[in-house]
Amino acid sequence: MVEGQESRDRSAGEGNGMAVGINQATETLEKLRTVVDQATRSIKDLTQVSEQWAQEARGRAREVAKQLGEQGDWATGKLSETVEHNPLTSLAIAFALGFLAGSLIKR
Repeated sequence: MVEGQESRDRSAGEGNGMAVGINQATETLEKLRTVVDQATRSIKDLTQVSEQWAQEARGRAREVAKQLGEQGDWATGKLSETVEHNPLTSLAIAFALGFLAGSLIKR
């Protein structure tokens, strides 16, 4: 009779231990799900922010390219105007620059 009681006590203790283990595993899984959900939201937020940053960078690059194009057109116009008004001076400057470039290349 004592052996039967001990056997039942052990099996009841093992059952409680198993229930505690299952509860801990369930809690751990819930915590893991929470962490995964938070990580997923963080990745989505980061993706959205990076997409916005990329769009803004493209917009700024277009603006800078447009401004540089306008400045290049203006400089070309000014140079053409200067050459038209001072052809001999422009020819002398072009010759001097060509001579200088030629001497640098020979070295």
